[in-house]
Amino acid sequence: MLKPEQVEFYKSRGYLSPLRGITGDKANWMHGELDRFERERGISAGSIHFKGHLVFKWSYDLACSAEVLDAVEDVIGPDILVFASKFWIKGGGDGTFVSWHQDSAYFGLEPHDLVTAWVALTDANRDNGCMQVIPGSHLGTAQTHNETYDPKNLLARGQKIENIDESEAVFMELKAGEFSLHNERTVHGSLANNTDSARIGLALFYIPTHVKSTLARRTACLVRGEDRYGYWDADPIPRHDFDPVVMKLVDQAREGYVDPKIAQEAR
Repeated sequence: MLKPEQVEFYKSRGYLSPLRGITGDKANWMHGELDRFERERGISAGSIHFKGHLVFKWSYDLACSAEVLDAVEDVIGPDILVFASKFWIKGGGDGTFVSWHQDSAYFGLEPHDLVTAWVALTDANRDNGCMQVIPGSHLGTAQTHNETYDPKNLLARGQKIENIDESEAVFMELKAGEFSLHNERTVHGSLANNTDSARIGLALFYIPTHVKSTLARRTACLVRGEDRYGYWDADPIPRHDFDPVVMKLVDQAREGYVDPKIAQEAR
């Protein structure tokens, strides 16, 4: 899917955006499904941590889609696991934000070859708090994160890298259905949504099968190619929305991610 110069840009800058993924109509339908879920359950899909792609059949299908995987394969190779995911939802004018951070600080992976595909289910722009990245920051070392537990911070621990030179930041604006890619070492964050409408995306975290868990033996889904290493147990495939077997795993994964005994990488 990607041209050689796009792959080189990703390797040198740590991100790539925008990329055409699903149609705008399909993204709008997914947005509607999330709205229905929130009305029926009385909670935000943003509260589903770490394994959101398993909660809905349609989100699992998106994680397995050629529209996304063709680009992912071009940067991490043909044997691909989806390790985790999260819905990022900012309500209109709700003041929530994402502080500057590296995904690698808490993911517990080695080597650091994870790529995030951030799929926009609504338009994401400067006004409603699209993602920003610091180009080339993935080439440095792990940075220390201050855990603020700020209730307006959408990160589980409010983790924040201090003293970032924001003059270097690049805004990754997306239309509904488009997606971006970034490396797990790339420093990124996003500002508050200053519009009246929600900004919604699904971040899908992909790893090549040679990546190991440094925390414990965990689970992932093989979504392309083959696994010659066997470092991960298999996630259950959702048979339908809110499959009870899946939901038990989703709850366990969330508890593990927010466990304070899991220290950040650079601490």
